[in-house]
Amino acid sequence: MENIFWQSELRQSITESEELCRILAIPFQPIHLDYPLLVPRPFVDLMERGNSNDPLLLQVLPQAEENQTVSGFSPDPLEEIADTGDGIVLNKYAGRTLLLASQTCGVHCRFCFRRHFPKASVHPDVETLLAPIRHAPMEEVILSGGDPLMLDDDVLDRLFQSILQINHVRRIRIHSRLPIVLPSRLTPKLAKILTLPIPVYLVLHINHPNELSQEFLERREWLVKPVVLAQTVLLRKINDNVETLENLFRRLIDAQILPYYLHQLDRVAGAAHFEVPSEAGVKILAELRNRLPGYAVPLYVREVSGKKCKDVIRPVL
Repeated sequence: MENIFWQSELRQSITESEELCRILAIPFQPIHLDYPLLVPRPFVDLMERGNSNDPLLLQVLPQAEENQTVSGFSPDPLEEIADTGDGIVLNKYAGRTLLLASQTCGVHCRFCFRRHFPKASVHPDVETLLAPIRHAPMEEVILSGGDPLMLDDDVLDRLFQSILQINHVRRIRIHSRLPIVLPSRLTPKLAKILTLPIPVYLVLHINHPNELSQEFLERREWLVKPVVLAQTVLLRKINDNVETLENLFRRLIDAQILPYYLHQLDRVAGAAHFEVPSEAGVKILAELRNRLPGYAVPLYVREVSGKKCKDVIRPVL
């Protein structure tokens, strides 16, 4: 029943800007964009009515700025499309294979670095997904997408059980935003599926303290086995100040979620209005280190096309 419920909630997601603006009692301005709006209603419930600058709303509502052409911003800033000709596997990190386990998301973040990624008409089955890593010397499988938790429980279970049969795989990592925008995705059944004999790391995408709903925090307690981490994107007018990030990271560690990465924005076409200068990010991180315990301060990083690891952004000496 729980599995059916989250899927039912997902089907009721808002897909029209006019409806979203009506619900939130804010002005509506029609904008034509190829990247459509998609946001689950539980995430909308966390937004402040009458506030056009609500930090959760700004992450999902299409804006006119997305139509601007800005130098340095491109459809594929990390040059991933050429690296994944099959649309499934990215071998960009040493010893790790990144599988695009799902090509769909539960929310369309306007700054998504894969917003222009081509979508396959038919998504591969479990065996097709795992074929590239069965004989590759990879000790960690990273499930990304899209959002891998968009797969239903039975498919996820088959996927994990098949991974367990690959002797050289020692760890599984899952990157997801779905439990934040749709907390009903976290169920006792999913928690059981994620309880495996090898380490499992669940990395949740969380950008603002208002995203941590009471429902999510209660359901998070079911996740006993996976190590739960968080990654955050530094976003203009949303979390680009010390107070917001301090509040977020304090709430995360209180929920036993370890802040992992603070990402500099990937320079994807349509998202330039979200960019925060890295110099400002460095200052924010320096002040956070004065206020928080070391384990509550994430690494400030930038993804660089062609590199085998992320660049850590540090003060210029």
